[in-house]
Amino acid sequence: MTQANQKLKIFSKFLIFGAILFFLISFSKKEDKQKKSFLSFFHPCPSFFIDPTKKNIPETPPFFTQEKYFLYSINPPFTIFPKVFAQLLEAETPNNEILIHQVKEGETLLAIAKNYNLKIETIAFANNLEDEKIIPGQELIIPPVDGAVHIVKEGETLEEIAKKYEVNLEDVLAFNEIVSPSEISDGQVLIVPGAKLKEPLKIQKKAPIFAGGVSSYPYGYCTWWVAQKRQIPSWGNAKDWLKNAKESGYEVCFGSYCEPKVGAIVSLKTRHPLGHVAYVEEVKDGKIIFSEMNYLGFGVVSKRSLKIGDPRILGYIY
Repeated sequence: MTQANQKLKIFSKFLIFGAILFFLISFSKKEDKQKKSFLSFFHPCPSFFIDPTKKNIPETPPFFTQEKYFLYSINPPFTIFPKVFAQLLEAETPNNEILIHQVKEGETLLAIAKNYNLKIETIAFANNLEDEKIIPGQELIIPPVDGAVHIVKEGETLEEIAKKYEVNLEDVLAFNEIVSPSEISDGQVLIVPGAKLKEPLKIQKKAPIFAGGVSSYPYGYCTWWVAQKRQIPSWGNAKDWLKNAKESGYEVCFGSYCEPKVGAIVSLKTRHPLGHVAYVEEVKDGKIIFSEMNYLGFGVVSKRSLKIGDPRILGYIY
C-alpha cells in the first residue's frame, strides 16, 4: 500500500469519528431541550407565581452578630461569647471532669500535684487543706485545671463568681459548657480556670431529708443519695444498677443517647471500681442536670450537667 493510500485511510477514519461525535452531541442537546420542555409543562417557572407588588420580608434570626465577634439574643436576652460560640460550632467536649485520687503510702501533696500537672495550691484549695499533710487512704479532689472548684450558692450569679475569682466570665462559660449566664442553679459544681486563690474552699455538707423509705445503702455514697430521692430496692454496687434494675422489672435504657427524664437515675462512667449513679433533676438545652453525692468528697451533695450523648452516660433507670 502506497504512502498516499495510508494517509487517505487515516483521514477517512478521522472523518467518520468526527461525524459520529457530532451526531452524539447534537442528539444530547436535543434530548436535553425535550426534557426541559417536558418538565416545564408540569412544573411552571416559579416566577409566574411571584407577586411583584409584595416584598419578601426575611425572618428575624434568633441571634445577631455584634462587632463580628459576639452573638446576642433579643429574646431571651443574653450574649454568646467567642469561646462559647467556637465550642458550639466545633462540638468539642472540654476536659472538665473532676477526679478523685486516693493517697498511697509515701505520696506527698507536691508529688500528686506534679503527677496531675497542677499547682499544689490548686489541690490544697479544692480539698480545704490547711497544710501539706496528707495520709494514706485519704481521697483528694483533683480539678481538671489550675483554678477553683466552686459550688454555686443560692442567689449567686456567674458574674459575681467570675469577679470573686478575678477571671473572665467567658472562660467560666466555655469551660463549663454553659451558653447563657443564667444557666446555673443552687448547688451546681463549677470549674473556674485560672482562679485567684485567696482562701480555702469551704464545702458545706448538707444532710438531705430522706424521701424514699428504708435505705439499705450506707450514708455518704452516691447510692445512698439516690435512695433518698427515690424508693428503690437494693441493687448492690452502682456499677450493677442498670443490669439489676432491668432484672427487677424497671424500665431501663442503655446508652448515652437514651431519652433522659426528670426523676430518672443516671448511671455514669467513672474510675471508681464500684461505679457511680446520680438523680436527674432537670433536662434542658440538650443537657441533663443531676444531683449526686461523693463526687466532691465523701458525704458532699452537689450538682453538675452533661450533654445528652456524653460518653460518660451509661444509661438510665426510669
